[in-house]
Amino acid sequence: MKFALGLFIVILVISEVSLNMEISVLTNFIVNLVKTRHIILFSCSVKDFQNAPAALMALNQLVTVVHINQNYFLPSILTRESYARTAVVVNGRCNGTSELLSEASENRCFNKTYQWFLWGVDREVQSLFPLELDYVGPNAQITYVNKTDNGYAYWDIHSKGRHLRSVLEVNLIGTLKNGRMNKVRDIFYLQSIDFRGQFNGITLRGASVIDKDDIISNEQIESILSRPTKDSGVAAFIKYHYELLSLLRERFNFTVNFRNSRGWAGRLGNTTFRLGLLGIIMRNEADIAASGAFNRINRFAEFDIIHQSWKFETAFLYRYTPDLDTHGSSGNFLSPFSDSVWVLSMLTVTAVSIIWIIFEIIDKKFQQKRAVLKIELLLSPDKDKLDIKTTCVERILQTFGAMCQQGLDPTPRDRSVRFLVTTLLLFSLVMYNYYTSSVVGGLLSSSDQGPATVDEITSSPLKISFEDIGYYKVLFRESKNVSITRLIEKKLSSSRSPNELGIFSHIEEAVPYLKAGGFAFHCEVVDAYPVIAEFFDANEICDLRDVSGLMEVEIMNWILHKNSQYTEIFRIAMCNAQEKGFVERILRRRQTKKPACQSLYTVYPVSLAGVFPAFIILICKICENQY
Repeated sequence: MKFALGLFIVILVISEVSLNMEISVLTNFIVNLVKTRHIILFSCSVKDFQNAPAALMALNQLVTVVHINQNYFLPSILTRESYARTAVVVNGRCNGTSELLSEASENRCFNKTYQWFLWGVDREVQSLFPLELDYVGPNAQITYVNKTDNGYAYWDIHSKGRHLRSVLEVNLIGTLKNGRMNKVRDIFYLQSIDFRGQFNGITLRGASVIDKDDIISNEQIESILSRPTKDSGVAAFIKYHYELLSLLRERFNFTVNFRNSRGWAGRLGNTTFRLGLLGIIMRNEADIAASGAFNRINRFAEFDIIHQSWKFETAFLYRYTPDLDTHGSSGNFLSPFSDSVWVLSMLTVTAVSIIWIIFEIIDKKFQQKRAVLKIELLLSPDKDKLDIKTTCVERILQTFGAMCQQGLDPTPRDRSVRFLVTTLLLFSLVMYNYYTSSVVGGLLSSSDQGPATVDEITSSPLKISFEDIGYYKVLFRESKNVSITRLIEKKLSSSRSPNELGIFSHIEEAVPYLKAGGFAFHCEVVDAYPVIAEFFDANEICDLRDVSGLMEVEIMNWILHKNSQYTEIFRIAMCNAQEKGFVERILRRRQTKKPACQSLYTVYPVSLAGVFPAFIILICKICENQY
């Protein structure tokens, strides 16, 4: 019995000694290679727990120790909340190593946040990282240590995608002999995009959105997205992000096998299961997407953003005609002044007329007093009343003539009346000059003519259609916006004749209707401008109007799966491409500007509704003269 107990203790001590890590190997890794400030130690050796923390704290390191064979919750340990560089030290000879590495792969912990140190003496790399650990990619920072004949060797471990069955790439960092570090290559260079930027033709999983039937093969998708021209069912930002993807493909030497989705987003019933392109990316069924995504708060927790540059801008496009003048500024007789100004002007003219008549009456009274010798005037009160009545009519007509700058006949002789007439003529001069200049300006082309908001589009006589693409159908189905609901009820609910364009159409079919007028088409403006510039003449381009507001104008996100192993390397590559001007070059080619108006001015005909008040005034004056 005593012999068996003694043998067990000896075996335990021997096994404990064999599990220990060499502390000098660990400290050299921390001090000479990665220079971290926080150490998380996973081990099962008591001596590791005794010796390693003391040696590391002597190097001014914050140390956290976890027994690898006991229960622990890895996400609460590797929280990604430390802004300092953190090293995770794992004794690979412990029995719980495989479970730890598997859980780290599932939680996407082999990334740029942590420097992993694996004590792999007597352990093969392939046994530590089997294919089941699929999150060991180009962003992994893993250092594997094994024993050599006269010391230890440090090896950098990564792959281009274990989920794609890419091989592990093992590169020597340096050796440790007799306590001296011999660096072969800098560890940060081995972990950089410069060293890991060659994917050796690996095929990544891709996804895109083409809203067309029977698009199933990679060859079909590549053929459509690679065409420089507009294709039906393909948004402009799809082809733009495909060009950005081509930059990455050439930079890293990989190929892409695309799968197609008919839409971008959606949910399966009332569940949280995402549909469309976003569902594919979220479930990690694609490594990269040839598409952008809208900014939504609930998406930041599910996706990584690697680039932002495309400005998504949609609008109603229509050609302006005088009957669309919602502000009444095209040939309207009353439009230069508001109603309050017209009322104030009429009150001013009335007041001047009354004051003028009062001055005439006062002057007549003084004349009567001075004409004492003319008795017949004093004995004829009925004649006085008749003269005053005639004077009132004449003065009203003279006041109106002065306002119209027609002069006065006879010229007033009284000084007070002359001052009054001078004031009236000055008032008339200011009003007349502003009125005539406003009328002329209203007849010339102006950028604010026609409907300028979505509600005005809804109230206008314009027929409207939308580009046949998926996000409009989602918008009409899910939006609770009052303006959109009103637009659907008033413009889209009624049936259309065979000669009219359908609710959903393509840009090429809509341009003839835009050219003819009385029609508005909603689409991504960069798709429509090249076609409009080709078919519209100079005057028609000057008549072109755009009304945004139905969908938000925003910068789109190029997204990957959350904590994707390609996030950092692709993000760095896109920053380099943007700094060197490649992104701007593609943007200039893809984001076509609105065609410039080459005509100096456009004269719009006066509408009947605009001059109707003038005809009413003319008819009233004719009737007054007749009776």
